[in-house]
Amino acid sequence: MFKIAEEKRRQNIAEYLLFVWQMEDLLRGLDFDMKRLVDEILASIDDEDELGENIGWFQKMINSMKSSRLQVSGHLPETYEILNELQLLQHTLLNVLGDANFKKYHAAAKPVIEEFRLKAEQIPRGDIETALTAVYGILTLKLAGKEISAETKEAVSTLTAYLAQLARSYHAMKRGQLPLNN
Repeated sequence: MFKIAEEKRRQNIAEYLLFVWQMEDLLRGLDFDMKRLVDEILASIDDEDELGENIGWFQKMINSMKSSRLQVSGHLPETYEILNELQLLQHTLLNVLGDANFKKYHAAAKPVIEEFRLKAEQIPRGDIETALTAVYGILTLKLAGKEISAETKEAVSTLTAYLAQLARSYHAMKRGQLPLNN
């Protein structure tokens, strides 16, 4: 799990956030019981170093979730730091750089985001967190074997395209390759 998380963090920051949220829910589902985690989830890892790496990663997550009082809901502080970076990047892409390509993806996603906010009766959150929450909800429904309508699939496709474009820009920014003129 640790290697998957690290790979997602390097390759697609949006997928990384979704993966961490999934791991948070996994830990909640296991009542933060490390023995159950090892016996039920990590049992297939034969390599002792890899197992230790995973145990350490999950233990750190458990400690952070408990100290932040996230046993029932909410997300790790690290994920909110990343969301803040993404919000600042989005603002830069839209209002400073005037990135036409990103504007196109954001404009397509904006009505879907607003509709999700209304249906979910959420406290207003930023576009990115709302989009991630919507995608996470649909992924959870799929895992539960629930039927997803064609309209919902199309909406999720719009959101994932928006998030993927933002993630590409994020990684370009981190590599110092964000174009400063469009």
